[in-house]
Amino acid sequence: MGSSRAYPVFRTDDLREAYRRARLLCGRMRPLEPELWLCARTETVAEARGMAALLPAGMFDPSDYWASADTWYLGAELPGDDRELAAALPLTVDAYAAPGPVEQAFLRALHGGAATLLWRGAWPDVPGIPSASADPSNQRVELGLNEARPDGRHTVYVHFAEADEVGAAYLAAAVGGSVLGPVQVGR
Repeated sequence: MGSSRAYPVFRTDDLREAYRRARLLCGRMRPLEPELWLCARTETVAEARGMAALLPAGMFDPSDYWASADTWYLGAELPGDDRELAAALPLTVDAYAAPGPVEQAFLRALHGGAATLLWRGAWPDVPGIPSASADPSNQRVELGLNEARPDGRHTVYVHFAEADEVGAAYLAAAVGGSVLGPVQVGR
């Protein structure tokens, strides 16, 4: 996983609204990286082909843990035969991409599968966010889609280098949310 501390700050069944709130939070950050991280689990041949077309340099792994993978594919190199690809499913795709049009295309390509979008940045240095002046390497916005936990909905998280419930509450309020649960170890 990682060493950031994440707080769930908004949860909904409405994918568009979850994405909108995540992007509002991104707008409050100073971007640190020109790319966002995308991760999705593909369950069908159609989902895998759609993600491969969108993320040809993405890594597609048939295991749940990268460390145990003996076989993985680049999106552009998925098996051409649908039966062979079906035998490798489910596949987890992991990719970095420039923010922008890829985000909406990624959301459309999901077909209801579980996924994560992660934007890295630095929180504003304001009194409402005590840890904002800390090392920004673990400050980010995460959008968890179709999550199996806790209830299958879409959740927006804010991440900090260290636990910061005050900062999480400040950011949640800025997008009409609230801290929805305890701090978690983030990605």
